[in-house]
Amino acid sequence: MMLALRKTSGRTGRFLGRALAWRAPDRQHFAVAWGLVAGAVWLSTGLPEDPVWPEAAIAGLYLVTVLAAICAIDARYGIIPDSLVAALAAGGLLQTYLGRQGELLERALEAIAVLAAAALFRASYRWMRGFDGLGFGDVKFVTAAALWIGIQGLPMLLLTAVLSAVVSLLILRAEGHDLHGQQAISFGPHLAVGLWLTWVAGPLQFGL
Repeated sequence: MMLALRKTSGRTGRFLGRALAWRAPDRQHFAVAWGLVAGAVWLSTGLPEDPVWPEAAIAGLYLVTVLAAICAIDARYGIIPDSLVAALAAGGLLQTYLGRQGELLERALEAIAVLAAAALFRASYRWMRGFDGLGFGDVKFVTAAALWIGIQGLPMLLLTAVLSAVVSLLILRAEGHDLHGQQAISFGPHLAVGLWLTWVAGPLQFGL
């Protein structure tokens, strides 16, 4: 367990260092890494005005740590580990329970609806195009994300993720990569920065 944590923390640190410094092989995630940093700065500047800032600070630290690990692993291996999705989901449930216990069931039902919708979209895309446009790890990530921001936060998450992915594709093209309609990229890092900025911007959940 401790060995796995050390490996994950080391991999995460190297990913962030390379992406922030515009170094290969992670320079295409430049916007992702700086988005995580910008969200952290944004959160820290707003904490003094939050009446429950200790809870928000702890939740934010937990969330960005899990998301940074997801970014590093998905960028390197193209997968989002179930253990990190479970950690993300557990944090979202705990945040909702501590902040607004009466909405726990509602938030869980929203997550189930998101899971069904995302899985249907994935299956429909594959049926129409003949290849996957969204990995199942991404489907599970979006489901867990709904526990943090609710359905109402998903449009902002997805818009931010798409914009981040476009930046990555532009960087890859500028480096001479041959891109095409079936170009596969790891979407997890872009979903992660989308969730982070949406949660920070959206109302630091504890404060509502």
